[in-house]
Amino acid sequence: YSPTISRTPLSDLPAAIQTKDEKKAHPITILINGEEGSYFSHSLPRIHTSSHPHWFHFFPIFLVGEMFPKSILLVIVIHATFDIAIAMIGNDHHQQQAEKHWRKRVHVVICVFVADCIFVTSESGPFSYISRSDDDVVCGIYFLTDPDRTVEIHVRSFDVPCEHRGLLAVIDGWELNGEVFPSEGDHPLLMKERVNEFCGKNRWFRKTFVSSQNAAILQYRVPLRGKGFVVSVKYPKHPRPCNVLSVSTTDPFTLRNYGRRINCTFTAVYPGVVRVIALGVGGSDSQGIARTTETGTLRKCNARNPRDQVQIGGSHGLDTTKLEVIDSICGIDSKPEIKELVAYEVTSVRLVSSGYYDNSVTVGISPITEDDLLDPASGL
Repeated sequence: YSPTISRTPLSDLPAAIQTKDEKKAHPITILINGEEGSYFSHSLPRIHTSSHPHWFHFFPIFLVGEMFPKSILLVIVIHATFDIAIAMIGNDHHQQQAEKHWRKRVHVVICVFVADCIFVTSESGPFSYISRSDDDVVCGIYFLTDPDRTVEIHVRSFDVPCEHRGLLAVIDGWELNGEVFPSEGDHPLLMKERVNEFCGKNRWFRKTFVSSQNAAILQYRVPLRGKGFVVSVKYPKHPRPCNVLSVSTTDPFTLRNYGRRINCTFTAVYPGVVRVIALGVGGSDSQGIARTTETGTLRKCNARNPRDQVQIGGSHGLDTTKLEVIDSICGIDSKPEIKELVAYEVTSVRLVSSGYYDNSVTVGISPITEDDLLDPASGL
């Protein structure tokens, strides 16, 4: 079964339903769009045509209305019965009973209709995009969640013609201006393994992509009006978060290597003030057995102990390999008094670990304020 789309004024809805009934048509979806009028499309996946002459006795009717500003659509899913369908085409005899069924059987689902080219969200649930033009601009949905979670993207269906240079791409991380977070050197996967591209048409597509950290992107180029895709998103727990894109300007976060040979980075996409709250780098082995007492905070560890250190710095993009290191620290200090101002577009704290120690550092990154700039200790 291949769906088709027809356009009908909302005022002609009863007649349209009756006409489709006479033709033994498939169930319908009614799309109410304030800008482009009212649309009908023959049914949704997995709904079979009823053998009964009155096919609308038992099928679901989907009403999609633009009830919220810009990007939110309220999708009302109605499990219709014969009485509801008859009421819709104006049979007053069944009106009262239909309303009773309506109240009992209506289910409400919030669907995010993506309208902005750069769309940042922490919401879960279904997301839908339908191109309104033939422009071949590349856009993206930037998913960002809590530090201890990952992004799970379920691609439900898509119609993105390859022959028109259409493309969907799921990226494990964030990409902006050609730079990706986490950088390839800080990620367990090669870059080619982190990017999944596809195009074409598949109404029954069922593919799930899970990020390695709390950030991921769905990039798309849909250069044909009326084409698009549907995805749903969840945010499962991450047992050992490493690379983290900041979602809070106040909450601290603890970077930890769990005894692994790995680099972990905490990044904020604004000029920031870095405060080190607790430091434990190079003081216990990978089994967590303490080898030294507190040493206090040791400076310039990129020269002293380059394999286990905390780098504090900034960059003009998301690539942490281009980090301009302002300070590098290590040692054991339960109450460090470290405060660094990072006057770059991107602020990062990077934990470099050899795998010989169970390293950790707790930091907070907040936006630079006027008081911070006036502080003589800031060096600005």
